[in-house]
Amino acid sequence: MSMVKLPRVALGHWPTPLHELPHLSAALGGPRIFVKRDDLSGLALGGNKCRKLEYVLADALKNGVDTLITSGSSQSNHALQTAAAARKLGMEAYLVLVKGMHVETQGNLLLQNILNSTVNIVEVADPSEMFTTMPRKMNELADELRSKGRTPLVIPAGAEFPLGTVGWVDAAEEIGRQLKDQEIDAQYVVLAHSGGGTQAGLVLGFKQLKLPLNVVGISTMYQKSAAVNEVVTLANDTARLLGFDVTITPDEVTLYDDYIGEGYGIPTEGCIEAIRLVAQTEAIFLDPVYSAKAMAGFVDLIRKGEFTSKDTVLFIHTGGVPALFAYHQELAG
Repeated sequence: MSMVKLPRVALGHWPTPLHELPHLSAALGGPRIFVKRDDLSGLALGGNKCRKLEYVLADALKNGVDTLITSGSSQSNHALQTAAAARKLGMEAYLVLVKGMHVETQGNLLLQNILNSTVNIVEVADPSEMFTTMPRKMNELADELRSKGRTPLVIPAGAEFPLGTVGWVDAAEEIGRQLKDQEIDAQYVVLAHSGGGTQAGLVLGFKQLKLPLNVVGISTMYQKSAAVNEVVTLANDTARLLGFDVTITPDEVTLYDDYIGEGYGIPTEGCIEAIRLVAQTEAIFLDPVYSAKAMAGFVDLIRKGEFTSKDTVLFIHTGGVPALFAYHQELAG
């Protein structure tokens, strides 16, 4: 029996693969590395938001929603997955995106064009405005659509709210089963952190299941204190939603903010190295905004001795690979 007992609409293919990366591990001199392939989740070339949307949109269908509104950066994988889910469910998608590194019709924006999504790109002072200024703009758009007889749902950037986080509580249970079935004694789970929902879901899920896994977030946007607070808030709000008698405290959240570089969506040298390293050792492509920065942090922590050959680590591939094509000038070499 699943520990999550909420309505869910089928959008992805589960479970996503979990397999070993022996060549990457050998190239780094350990630890033993596995990867959870949520880039293969099946919705719009994959990604970690599909799990969140399955719960968010089940509730939307119950409430007669016919239009989805969300935000993100201009190459947002969340926005793409939301737009694809909208089409799959017979809905329209409106996207209020902050202007990021690449606004040409390439990568995720090319796929939005093919989906015929309604896209509005807004120039802002900082990408974090997708979580601050953009909600107001999305709500104004929702009011306009209601006046035209539509029934819209505003989804926060990244689906970073408790109902979205539920998707990664469920993923914690899926991961626990796979580790048990494959007899993998992992101690750590490493992933990219942006809005915090994926890490919050895993931290909460593993604690509820009493699985001794330390979830290590590598921030791509926020400094440590803000990022940790977001994980704690989301985890505890989600625990209340699910009726779990569990509380997450800041000292249970492991997070590094050393690998952001010049800012969100701007590749670092380590990020580009990570993309090439994983592609050339394991034929897996990482995205330049999230998973590659997380891998860059992971690689650096290995080189610093934070992870050793005695450890077993599961890396979460959160998708976003279409953005590689938008970043071709930074990546081609």
